[in-house]
Parts: sequence; C-alpha cells; structure tokens
Amino acid sequence: MVKMKETWRQKLVSTTEKQGLPRVVEVNEKMSKRWGEGTVVIPSPLEVDATMKSVPPGRLITINQIREIMAKRYNASFG
Repeated sequence: MVKMKETWRQKLVSTTEKQGLPRVVEVNEKMSKRWGEGTVVIPSPLEVDATMKSVPPGRLITINQIREIMAKRYNASFG
C-alpha cells in the first residue's frame, strides 16, 4: 500500500501537536548572548501562518513585526 505524502497544511498541524507549541521559555545562557535576558515565545506554525494571512493584499509584514505580534500575544520579551 502506498503511503500518501502529508500536505503542507497537515505538516503545520502535526508539528504544532508534536512539539507542544506555542510555548514561552526563559532565555538560556546560549541565547542570552544574542537576545539578552527575559523570555522568548516559540509560536506554532499555524499561528504564524494565520498572522501572515491577516495582512491585507498589497501590504507587507516583516519577520520582526511577526515576532513583535507574537511576543505581545504571549507577554514574552522577544518573539
């Protein structure tokens, strides 16, 4: 029996479920060199996809703006 490949949508959902996303974690020693101190949010791919789709046609959203939106949503220091 041939196994069907997962669609990109199925991969978004399965990644979220497998990794327990979204979650907020403390910045560890290795990350602190770049980000400083505080917390960082690890968003689910579904949330990032929804944020990108919320942008009106003809408008632009940057990665840093997505990070900022996610950080505000989860009260984290960094997105």
